[in-house]
Amino acid sequence: MVPSKSSGWVVRKTGAARASRTFGTKKEAVEYGRKLSKTEKTELYIHKRNGMVQNKNSYVK
Repeated sequence: MVPSKSSGWVVRKTGAARASRTFGTKKEAVEYGRKLSKTEKTELYIHKRNGMVQNKNSYVK
């Protein structure tokens, strides 16, 4: 998940041109991203507002 250029936060897959979903808050985006990552068995990168990676969670098993 990354900060949106306009406002809010977006969840998108690595390499995707478009966002999966857009959220008003980071908390909502993290919750959705976590569910999606667990379902698809992927890694979740959570970014800070400045674009730097804040956290990385792996759900690959």
